[in-house]
Amino acid sequence: MSGTASAPRRSPILGILSLACAAALLVHADASAQPDRRTTRSSDSTEEFQVVEAYLSEDALQVLYGRKLDVGELGRNDARAGVFINEDRDLIGIADMLFEVGEQRRRPGWSLQIGPRAYGALISIENQDIFAIALGGTLTYRFGRRRAAGVSLTAFYAPDIVTFGNADNIKDGLARFEARVSDTTDLFIGYRIFEFDLDVDREVDDNMHVGVRHRF
Repeated sequence: MSGTASAPRRSPILGILSLACAAALLVHADASAQPDRRTTRSSDSTEEFQVVEAYLSEDALQVLYGRKLDVGELGRNDARAGVFINEDRDLIGIADMLFEVGEQRRRPGWSLQIGPRAYGALISIENQDIFAIALGGTLTYRFGRRRAAGVSLTAFYAPDIVTFGNADNIKDGLARFEARVSDTTDLFIGYRIFEFDLDVDREVDDNMHVGVRHRF
């Protein structure tokens, strides 16, 4: 008989709950936005009704679905949900809602969005599960007469107090260059550093990536 008992398998309930929250975020899209679908298709692509974004790096794949949601007095804001997976079979659900800050008319080409992001992760190492609420945002500058290309910086951080499970905190940052190739499609290239603070820091992504964003 072995002298030490094997550690019990951890329940993935935190990860499952987080993925359910991501799905609920999209299901809760306001019905009143439906009549405005045609009017939102303006020359400004940020007003498109729905968007699908996917990127591929050397070791990871991420797919996000987004749409505008009406949150009352805060107006219509960008909400997204999706999934990230890497070659180590770390599975991470992501959901966020970003609020526009400032007036774009005063700073043409510039955009700043901030808001919360939820992570629900099933880390393959010893079946560790993590749930966290991060705060962060994206700063974007689009240049050219048609604003058809741009650069952006995104950063999210979840401190220990709002990180549950096996991690102490989560750091997620990326830099990206993108260019519009049609009225509904952008291509982009970027670099992401995505890290979980475990007993041994877990870098779930630390690579250059290429991707596409399609609006419909």
